[in-house]
Amino acid sequence: MTDDYQTATREMVRTRLQNMDPYEFEHFVADLWTYMDWNTKVVGEPGDKGIDVVATTPENKQLIQAKRYGPNTTVGSPEVQQYASLRLQEENVDQVTIVTTGTFSTQAEALAPDLDVLLIDGSELIGMILELDAVELIAEYFEDVELRSEVESNTTHSEQSGVISRFKSWLE
Repeated sequence: MTDDYQTATREMVRTRLQNMDPYEFEHFVADLWTYMDWNTKVVGEPGDKGIDVVATTPENKQLIQAKRYGPNTTVGSPEVQQYASLRLQEENVDQVTIVTTGTFSTQAEALAPDLDVLLIDGSELIGMILELDAVELIAEYFEDVELRSEVESNTTHSEQSGVISRFKSWLE
């Protein structure tokens, strides 16, 4: 009898994340932040005013917009401008973060620092999972994925490094 498991690679995991139900992706993002010792609440639902996840620590509050997009979809500067205003909807917001399975346009990447918005694209999201050694989250969400060292061997140090450091830098 043959096991019906797939070995996880970076591209396979990214493709699976891109094909998730959008609400399930919001929960995945919340679980990843929980893995980083944040308290999270998924609020993404009709009428959520753009806030998908509220993540807090005793010292910080972060609003997260989770954009589960396909491989050829780019988050542009209009979305960055729109989501930057999320901080006006809640009190004591320290950071607005946009997490996508896709990519960000050059204009969005240039605008985000001016608006104090942290951008995490699909490649960086995979890098965070690996850097945090949170690959068991993949196993929780995708039962047919077997975790082996192939995931890590397909990741260069430069793709992993800096994602968590950049994320944590605004906390200091």
